[in-house]
Amino acid sequence: MMKKRWMCALLAAGMLASVLSGCGQSSFTETKGTADAGTKPQAQEGDSVPMGRYVEGEIELPGESREDISDIIQNENGALELYTEKDDEIRRYTFDGQEWRREEKSLMEGLEIPYNVHVILGGDGSRYALYPLSNGYRFRLMKLAEDGEPQEILEELLSEKRDNGSYKHYPDFAGITPEGNILLSLRDMTRVYTPEGELVMEVPQTSCSSDWKTASYLKGNEYLTIGENGYIRYDVSETKGQMMEEIAYQQGNSDQYAAVTPDREGGFFMANPKGIHHIGQGGSIWETVVDGELNSLSQPSAYIIKLFVGAEDDFYVWINSAGTDMIKHYTYDPEIPSVPGKTLTVYGLDLGSAETVRQAASMFQLAHPDVRVELIDGQTEAGSTTVSDTIRALNTELLSGNGADVLVLDGLPADAYIEKGVLLDLREALKPMLEAEEFGENITGPFTAADGGIYRIPSRMTLMTVYGDPEALASLKTMEDARRYQSDPSHLPLRPRTTYENLLRHIFMLYSREIVDSESGMLKPGKIAELLETVKVLGEANDSRASFDESEEGEIRFYYNTSLKSQSLPGDESIELQRGDICAAIESVDGMYSLMLPLAVAGQLGYQMEGYNACYMPSQMLGINRSGGQIGLAEEFVRFVLGEQVQDSDLMDGLPVNKKAAAHWASEDWGNPELSIAVSGGDGYSLAGTFPTVEQRSHIFALAEAADQPILADQVLLDIIMAETKGYFDGTLSLEQAAQNAESKANLYFAE
Repeated sequence: MMKKRWMCALLAAGMLASVLSGCGQSSFTETKGTADAGTKPQAQEGDSVPMGRYVEGEIELPGESREDISDIIQNENGALELYTEKDDEIRRYTFDGQEWRREEKSLMEGLEIPYNVHVILGGDGSRYALYPLSNGYRFRLMKLAEDGEPQEILEELLSEKRDNGSYKHYPDFAGITPEGNILLSLRDMTRVYTPEGELVMEVPQTSCSSDWKTASYLKGNEYLTIGENGYIRYDVSETKGQMMEEIAYQQGNSDQYAAVTPDREGGFFMANPKGIHHIGQGGSIWETVVDGELNSLSQPSAYIIKLFVGAEDDFYVWINSAGTDMIKHYTYDPEIPSVPGKTLTVYGLDLGSAETVRQAASMFQLAHPDVRVELIDGQTEAGSTTVSDTIRALNTELLSGNGADVLVLDGLPADAYIEKGVLLDLREALKPMLEAEEFGENITGPFTAADGGIYRIPSRMTLMTVYGDPEALASLKTMEDARRYQSDPSHLPLRPRTTYENLLRHIFMLYSREIVDSESGMLKPGKIAELLETVKVLGEANDSRASFDESEEGEIRFYYNTSLKSQSLPGDESIELQRGDICAAIESVDGMYSLMLPLAVAGQLGYQMEGYNACYMPSQMLGINRSGGQIGLAEEFVRFVLGEQVQDSDLMDGLPVNKKAAAHWASEDWGNPELSIAVSGGDGYSLAGTFPTVEQRSHIFALAEAADQPILADQVLLDIIMAETKGYFDGTLSLEQAAQNAESKANLYFAE
């Protein structure tokens, strides 16, 4: 099933638009978990192995193709109650633990519900439906009945408008007390009303950006909501309205977006990417019941929507993964080890942004219950240590025959590792995939060594595309062309306004093949000076600055000063092009969702996206440490990451390198054609885009297949250039001195 999604973003006025997963007992109240259990060493032969942990299954959903989930609740009997929508009709199903049964009535017959209906089981025993109307986004609250028509509640209150004509009340959570009072969460305040609309009380909370606050529940008169540092429990009976306790978050403020549900004894459960956790009434220590790192909860594609407790110490979790709704079922199995017997280690400098590798790690563990994939993030482990120092420490470890089994080589000196024999030749491991031609020559060719070996291979590619004025596009081919074009004062800026630091990173990435010798990896003579000169010419044309101060009011200053994403690639330039601020846009295509607005602008202006110098950024580059202790398992993991199953998910971290997955992305049956995105600004600006069509996706993948020039920029070298040339842009260094400083420091780096 697919769930309809409406993506929206608001541009402010003036802006440019793990723990131990199982336990010895299966009872919630008797389980014992520890915060560091996930880091315990694997069991050795002859050890007594603790047994029992929760395992994941999936509940097949009922219904027909394109029957979309609207909501799921747990009814008064503890059964799951599923509401779906198809052809403007709401349907209702109940699940008895074995199978789904479609109910004769959905209880919402006759209602016109455009989308995003929330069904509420009230404390008074009735069901309610809360949903926004498409006209002006006014909400309706309907009391449902098995033997009558829906009855509207709080109509007058929810119809109140502000002076500017917008509606006052946008509930992000609602509940009904046993007395029939209505609780409405309104961003930073929750208010309780009588059915007639009289305000009974209000309690403060923290506002979050979710359309529906899954980290809340109302059980009787006990209301759990989110605070700045933890969950807040209120008594919302008519005579109280006071805070009962505050419970610190388990994983920090990200738990404001977790899913919670009460237990049977005054505590509650919470599901986040780390797993399912429990805290008792009055307790202060979180207990992890289900280790999310061993199942789908930790997958980057998994959006956790709701959590339910079953009748037999089991759990149901409603997740949406890459646009598909699923119900995962977690049951306790006393016959399997609490901790997997094998550990595969994967190291990378920034695994936090390596979505595909993280997704693969979770999926690999599901397919191999006896394996734990341990992800080691180099920068997190290093703390405040610089990237250079982190790499030096890693090099020492690898050259001494130690280190992780699998290396994500982004930002690491892969050429040096190949030269020193650190990396395993992947040809044998990838032989079935290579023979089946699952990768294009543009993926394997640039990473085939002189001896014919393949020691590294990317698992994603970010395609560089351009669109705009044809003369401007032609000028982007070299730094000299760009300077010549921009020297004409009649031309619009080639690049958007930003800080010189951002612009320098941006230009370095675009022209790295001009600046650095691809064979030796060292600087080409005189290219630092040319780089600085190019940045200066382009920056003066768009009024870039070393930094933007208070003279640039409000959020526009923050926007300009915001650093580029870690890859330093340009992107999100469609709005500037449409407004006429620049003459050409460069987009880093890292998924289909990132194309929605650029394609809309290109279509409006009559432009066609083209490839930029046949360039792409390879990412999440995989290599195997030939001294690792799990060579066979590492080879299997690399094949798994590169396989169609993992590659088929759009995680917005790059396009698939697997040709089968790429063909599926371009097909009729992939993606969500109903998805749309819109942006607007206080000055009246608005822009909307829709999910790319089959024709548009096919065009993008044709460009991707033709892109055979990988951008392999040395991030350490870039950081050196940045640090040594700042003075040129604030006027304290001459061009010659800044270039000399950078070259001298770079030469020391190359000599190490």
